[in-house]
Amino acid sequence: MGVRPASRRLDKWDAMFSGDVVSTKLAAYKDKMREQLATIFPEQEALENEVKLILAEAGTPTILNPGYLNFGRQVLKLAKKFSGAQLLNAVDVVLNKWVANSLDRDILERIRNTVFVLAAPTP
Repeated sequence: MGVRPASRRLDKWDAMFSGDVVSTKLAAYKDKMREQLATIFPEQEALENEVKLILAEAGTPTILNPGYLNFGRQVLKLAKKFSGAQLLNAVDVVLNKWVANSLDRDILERIRNTVFVLAAPTP
């Protein structure tokens, strides 16, 4: 028994993303998407304000702000997915990634400990 040919898959993909189909699907989900975003965006705004306060206190150059904000967003995402030791280990991996990308470990740890009230994982 053969598999579906690539040309048929491509035709199906083209049909799925035609303007009318996408427009109809988006219209059906738009209210629900807006409702979800209405709860997510204020939380994200609060997080970013707290991170920026820490950065201002530390006198961090503004060119580095996006990296620290991305770290905060990644920790927030992990905190929604994991808890306990698994969360601490995942956050430690992300923290080490940003240290490897030239961000200050002390500032990242301050964000982790102050904004998210997390401690370093125990070995």
